[in-house]
Formats: sequence, structure tokens, C-alpha cells
Amino acid sequence: MNLGSRMMQVYFNYVYNQVYDFGTARLNRYRRLQERCVGKLDLKENHRVLCVGVGTGNEIFRILEVNRSVSIVGVDYSHIALQRAYKKALTLGKRIEVLTMDARNLEFAAGSFDKAICLHVMDFVAENEKVTGEIIRVLKDGGQFVITYPSGKEGARWGLNLLKDNVHHNIRSGMNRARAFLEPLAQMLAGIVYLPLLLRPKKRDYSLQDLEAMVTQFTTGDFHIEEDSVYQDFILYGRK
Repeated sequence: MNLGSRMMQVYFNYVYNQVYDFGTARLNRYRRLQERCVGKLDLKENHRVLCVGVGTGNEIFRILEVNRSVSIVGVDYSHIALQRAYKKALTLGKRIEVLTMDARNLEFAAGSFDKAICLHVMDFVAENEKVTGEIIRVLKDGGQFVITYPSGKEGARWGLNLLKDNVHHNIRSGMNRARAFLEPLAQMLAGIVYLPLLLRPKKRDYSLQDLEAMVTQFTTGDFHIEEDSVYQDFILYGRK
């Protein structure tokens, strides 16, 4: 591991993942994006599900809400995040397997999983095509995948839309107006931990045509692409 990679791993372990569950993970729209993506998977009893870049494990809640009998394997660059993901699953009475692993080189045999999900990870890795190929490689023939990609539309307006969406959600939930505004504002301000990411090489943004061209390199199966109108991510889902 080179110095840059080691520094980023330290950053994710001891900065980013320390506040993630208070910030991004609690945004109403991000939770809805997770639910929408997990809903693309036809989860059956004893299916083996791979969560790539599982982080602190919030999508595990969504998966187990749909089917508690699936087997879940979570991989991530951060061992601190994986510890949290494992403990979260235990609170639901579920043991999962967690492995420290580079998404660019998944250490599984081809055809190891029935389903694979990768949310909000392509924003942080430079070799998106390699990661995509690896995710599809480890799926069984006919296995399903759901992967999100950045569209490049993030910015001040994007952040404001997320804030407004969370405020409206809190008010509809019965929260008083002052708290309904201040709570998501504090969550957004916690996003200051993202600033070190500005020092990394520019991430790849995608268009619909870019994604279509890329995924056809790795599968001849049926796939679809949608865009989340508020979170501004593309959602790629289909079968190998």
C-alpha cells in the first residue's frame, strides 16, 4: 500500500466513519435511496448477498427488512467501519461476514454470489470500471446487481435540495419547525469531513451513455439505469 492509500485509509477509519452515521446516513433522502436500491433485488431465502463498500452497514438494515434469511458478506477498505457494520447486524440478531478488501480486487471466485449491491462507493474510487467488472465477475449467471454512480451534478444546489428534503420530511413526521431545520443543518455541517476528499484525483462522473457503454463490456444480461432526482446518483441494476 503506497503512502497516499495509507493516508486515505487512516482518514476513513478515524475521521470520515466517525461522523458518517450522524451525517449522511441520517439524511432522509439517502435512506430512501438505499431502500430504492435494495428494492431492486429479488431476495430469496439463503441467497448470498455481497455488499461492496458496506461502510458502517446501513444498507444491511434495508436488506434484512426485506428478507432476514439471506447470507450477507460485507467488504470495505476500513476495518473500523466493518466493526460497526458487524455490530449493527448483531443488534438485529444476524451474524454477517465482514472482510477488509479492496473493491478493485475482490478476493472471491467467479460466481460466488446471488446478489451484489454497491452504494455510494464509486464517488471514492478512481477505477470505477475495474470495480464494476469485479462486482459482476463474482456474481452467478443470472445474479442481480445494483450499483450507484455519480452524475456530476453535486454542488451547492444539490446540498440545498438535500437539506430542504430533510426539513420537509421532519415536519411531515411531526417534528417542531425549529428542530426540523436545525437537525438536518447540523448533519450537513458534519459534511466538513469530506473536505480532505477534495485533495484526491478528480473522480469520474458519468452520463447515461457512459454507463450503458461500460456495463455492456461486462455482461450481456438485461440492465436498466435510473437517476435519483434529489440525490443525483445514477442507479444501475440488472442481471449478469
